[in-house]
Amino acid sequence: MPNWFLVDAAIVLAYGLQHSLLTTKTAVALFERVLPIYLWNIVYSAISLVTLIIGFALWRPSGIYLFQFVPGSIPYHLSTIGLALSLFLFFYCFRYTTSFWQWLGVKQVAVKLAGKEMPAYYKVRKEGIKRYIRFPHHTCLMFFFWLHPVMTLDTLLLAVAATIYLYIGTYHQDMRGLRLIGAEWAAYRLNTNLLLPTPRTLRRMLEDWRQGAPGDAAAVVTARTAVPPRPRRASP
Repeated sequence: MPNWFLVDAAIVLAYGLQHSLLTTKTAVALFERVLPIYLWNIVYSAISLVTLIIGFALWRPSGIYLFQFVPGSIPYHLSTIGLALSLFLFFYCFRYTTSFWQWLGVKQVAVKLAGKEMPAYYKVRKEGIKRYIRFPHHTCLMFFFWLHPVMTLDTLLLAVAATIYLYIGTYHQDMRGLRLIGAEWAAYRLNTNLLLPTPRTLRRMLEDWRQGAPGDAAAVVTARTAVPPRPRRASP
């Protein structure tokens, strides 16, 4: 088995393992014994960032190219435009979900220092793309790993691993929303998709667009508690 595969697979598994372990009830409970819970998200984000930096520093290229679009060609332009668009839409989708700064944990710290009420972390939103897909920013991240103009065996490994982890993490986050919010989230799940729209959802999107349905006018249902008892989240 190639050396690059062993190293890269170990990095992928180590990142997924530490990322998952940090979101367990045991890990959060241990954190609460040492630090205030409002610091959890920002510490979690910092650990994830450090782990990513170490992982990319140790990453071994395979040197085996599956494809490489020629700069200036139509496939190259389509790939780079799709890559940039997926990254832009990742940040744009935070307009309809938990804010980016709240996702990182910065907002919780700022709100606490300002002496204001902590914002709700889990919500049922029916605005914009959230009328059809429950975790659209995760969808954008998934496409981001597949739209590069150069694909080698090691980047294919990364794309496959990231897709699997994003799906599993998003599924668990979906179940967490159902557990915390209950009936409202269950009803929301009936008319939306987790990550990718089905043909039925695409038809509904097209019909709404033709009828000019106001995507941003729907109500937002929040969980009863301003701060969930265990503020865990799935990674991108």
